[in-house]
Amino acid sequence: MRCRMVEGKIIKFYREKAGITQGQLVGGICSVTHLSKIERGITEYSEEITYLVSKKLKISLEDEKERYEMLRQKLNLWHEALVMQETKESERLKSEIENDIFIELQDFQVFYQLLLARYYLSQHKLDSALVIIKELQKKETSFSPQDRNMLKHVQGIYYFLTGKYRDCIQILISIDQSQYNQYEYYYHLALAYHTVQANIISYYYAEKVLDYFQKTLNIKRVIDTEMIMIIQLNSKEHHDFIETKERYEQLIRTCDIILDIGRKSKLLHNLAFELYRRKKYKEAADFYQQAMNITDESATHYLTGLDGYISTCYKGNLLSKERLMELANKGLKLANSTNSTLWISFQLQLYQLNEEEDKYYQFIESTVLPHLNHIGYNMLIKHYEKKLFHYYVKKGELQKGLEFAHSYMQEKKRTLDDE
Repeated sequence: MRCRMVEGKIIKFYREKAGITQGQLVGGICSVTHLSKIERGITEYSEEITYLVSKKLKISLEDEKERYEMLRQKLNLWHEALVMQETKESERLKSEIENDIFIELQDFQVFYQLLLARYYLSQHKLDSALVIIKELQKKETSFSPQDRNMLKHVQGIYYFLTGKYRDCIQILISIDQSQYNQYEYYYHLALAYHTVQANIISYYYAEKVLDYFQKTLNIKRVIDTEMIMIIQLNSKEHHDFIETKERYEQLIRTCDIILDIGRKSKLLHNLAFELYRRKKYKEAADFYQQAMNITDESATHYLTGLDGYISTCYKGNLLSKERLMELANKGLKLANSTNSTLWISFQLQLYQLNEEEDKYYQFIESTVLPHLNHIGYNMLIKHYEKKLFHYYVKKGELQKGLEFAHSYMQEKKRTLDDE
């Protein structure tokens, strides 16, 4: 019956494209009522009728049915390419799909728009993605369960990329797993829970999605997921460093094999941070530098590496104050030119290097904490509230300090509740 329905849709599509009425198409072939039922796929009909109608439309119905099914396959392949993060393949399929006349058919529109939003998110074109998301939300009650849950998944990715981590978690946990077969959303849940410092839940979802990525031979996403798992193991206390370093080095070798410089840079950065936490400043600086050397300066990840490198060299007394100031100013300039919120980190670095203590803490209170509260970055919120507590106690402003101590303890309680 599906084949019959497809034939009817194809006939209707080409009839409307030719700008002719049902009566004009079927004169001498069959009744208008019969054609209407054929186009809606609610009646049986002879091959002779479809042959005569197709001839009049100057199409081969068999060829067009093949084109229809091919487009369906291409949309699925595009989805797979987006999940696999195969950029070139994704671009190729997007171009082919956009040039296919059948993409205008209603059958493909919802899935196509969902994939297009997902594509824009992968390109960090967040405004373009949001326009599509809002349009889809207006019609979501008519969607299939699969499409409705996919919209939630796309929304979750959008929330994460815009720093709305709590919203990301809420929308993703509302996905009906029994009606949605794309388990990749577990990865985005793991990432969001990691960002709000719910480490046990983050590890749980990472472990679940790791199995999915391994079964689907998605090597890039296996690397991403194992990276999250290593971070969770080291989140509350220092995990066995020999094992941690070996796991990072194994993933770095995998990146070399698949020629993935971007992921290699992130792994080098994360390994540098683990060394920094253990006060191994010289080794940490070396790994930060390796990460930056293979990263384009326009990339956000370059800025996070530069921020880490400055902090490491400052703590380890590895560079002169003048050189550190030069690097911090470079970071501030790059962050501002790319509209990155990392300008906040470099401004903090400059206040610290200039030994402007009052400006440093005022900036934390007026700018840093509001930003971190907005994005829900619990770990850094607690870090800076603790610094403000000690600063105000040192200044003799005990009541002010206690306000931050109370806030710090409340946030700690909420984090434990999340766990």
